[in-house]
Amino acid sequence: MTSTPDPGPDPEGTVPDVAQAADSGTGDQVDVRSLARQRPAAPAWLLATEIDGPAGEVFTASPVPGPQPRAFGGDVLLRVAPGAGPEPGTAISVAVWAVAAGVLVPVAAWDLPDDGSWPERIRATVTFAMSALTELGEHAGLGELDAVDLDAVPRTAVPGLPWPLAGNRRVAAVG
Repeated sequence: MTSTPDPGPDPEGTVPDVAQAADSGTGDQVDVRSLARQRPAAPAWLLATEIDGPAGEVFTASPVPGPQPRAFGGDVLLRVAPGAGPEPGTAISVAVWAVAAGVLVPVAAWDLPDDGSWPERIRATVTFAMSALTELGEHAGLGELDAVDLDAVPRTAVPGLPWPLAGNRRVAAVG
């Protein structure tokens, strides 16, 4: 299990953003629970890297870097952004996405109160998505080498899994 300690407040008393936390010498993984104490100033993509055990246990993610963020088949992503609450800073928007066969697949999305509890509220969904893609990957190609442009979400997002998945053994055996 890999977990990154909470980077804590910076000298000015504010919690560093995801990119700063990722570059803090603790590796590129961030404990998602530590992100819950931060308010995202702008939308950010996070790659779910590990989730294990019951609530309160390991839940890590890595910021997706670059001005043109990319993901690959089999990835499970979180999109964290300021939410549309009654007052600025009172809500957070969180979405879970999966990547399969060269497309982004929306899994679930929430507008939640920014009370720090959002990681545990989405935990079961992230666990399900990671497990489902792992299982699918054992039977079909998910396009693990095909980059998907995360800036093109509205153009490439599809409801449900694309079919046929690349290298589907049943389809290949029948055809």
